[in-house]
Amino acid sequence: MNRVWTLSLFLTRDLFRSLAGIVPLAVGLGFGLIAFEYGMDQAQFITVAGIGMGAICLLTTLLLASRANRASSYLLVARLRRRSELLAALVLSSLGITAMLASLITAGNLLSGRLSLEFPSALWVLPTWLPLWVLAASLALPLSALAGRGGSHLAGYMLLAALLIANDRKAVLAARGMDWLVRAVAAVLWPTSTLLAQASAGHHGRLYVLAWVFNLAYAGLLFGLATSLFADKDLLWSE
Repeated sequence: MNRVWTLSLFLTRDLFRSLAGIVPLAVGLGFGLIAFEYGMDQAQFITVAGIGMGAICLLTTLLLASRANRASSYLLVARLRRRSELLAALVLSSLGITAMLASLITAGNLLSGRLSLEFPSALWVLPTWLPLWVLAASLALPLSALAGRGGSHLAGYMLLAALLIANDRKAVLAARGMDWLVRAVAAVLWPTSTLLAQASAGHHGRLYVLAWVFNLAYAGLLFGLATSLFADKDLLWSE
């Protein structure tokens, strides 16, 4: 665990010493200004900001993985007992950066009066967002060129795009008699949508806990997939 923590600090410092470090800061600033332009209540904050910060977490992980996918990093990888330690450090680094950005966005909009929260119920925001961030960071790993093999990360992007498009066009699909596809998409996205819906409604019972666990289970499966792809990948002669 100490190696993962040290490696995550190194990855974070390496990102912000490069021009790529501007990207999560700029995206976070833009999201904080645009999404909160007309104000936001607690329910909107949980859903809209939760999805937005999850997207920023995914982007941050991809940037970190891109920095790690350089020849100068190969000696570092060779010194690790398990390559999965690098992937765990990438997730930990992105979670830390996302938490920092979320804190700044929340504090800034609270001070400017564009966000209203109700305490102590607002304390449920962090436990609601945490599994979403872990899921986003874990999803970014197999989507990155670092863990991708044989163009698998490109196939991952295609599957993710197809899922999002199908979710957006559910009414069209249902009208064309493709109810099975609508149900399949709803089943895949059920943990995330249910978690946000339950939290925004202020319900934290059994359904909330079940969705919380399923999101982490999704994250575990994605992290395991990335670990499997990266475990014996030839870094010097990659595809």
